[in-house]
Amino acid sequence: MRLRHFAIAAVALAASTGAAHATTFIFKGDGNNVTPLGAEGVDYVRDCGSVGSDYCTVDDAAGFDYQLDGVNLNVVAFAQSQPTRLIQDVVPGDSGLGAFSEMNPNDDQTQFDTGESIAFAFDDEVTVTDVEFNAGGDVNCSSFGDEGPCGDFRLTIDGMVVGVIAAQDMIGFLGTGMTFLLEALTPEGGFSIAQMTVNTSEVPVPAALPLLLSGLAGLGFAARKRRDPIASQ
Repeated sequence: MRLRHFAIAAVALAASTGAAHATTFIFKGDGNNVTPLGAEGVDYVRDCGSVGSDYCTVDDAAGFDYQLDGVNLNVVAFAQSQPTRLIQDVVPGDSGLGAFSEMNPNDDQTQFDTGESIAFAFDDEVTVTDVEFNAGGDVNCSSFGDEGPCGDFRLTIDGMVVGVIAAQDMIGFLGTGMTFLLEALTPEGGFSIAQMTVNTSEVPVPAALPLLLSGLAGLGFAARKRRDPIASQ
């Protein structure tokens, strides 16, 4: 009976290692908690937009790499299906990640008029939730100004088109996969990604679990040996 109780505890402990874990990447100024990995001048340049405190790619095809709470993320911007300059606009608060328009430093959103899109790639399968969008002019979608609304985007996950979605101040659920492509569809509009929450299902196994399981195996063998008179001779 005692052995059975140990086994139940082990199963419960093993099951708990599959619990979901949520990490929020904040690219905008309010609460910003990630900046591109690497070195200035090599992997990114600073103050490349109309306002300081921003980051832009040096190698557009490589994009930006981020790491937070064990989650690895790569982001690349495209224009007409070709890599283009990606900007992380940190200041002011209603800013974020977008495709930088070289002809107009004020246009730092992912825009339909220049055939722009933005891609997010993770090392493992994740579920993306609570995605905050901002519009041009560093304002949120619901209070857009002269630079137009956030508009619609086509969402493709792992190479499969999911559908057309209206960018909003906050979208509670985006989908599950490893790669997410957001293609702007609204003329004279554009959006930046202010933040997103990444949900993973893999949690490290507790260090004591292998020792516990091996101990249970030993107890089981000993109990069987006591019940088997031939094995005890």
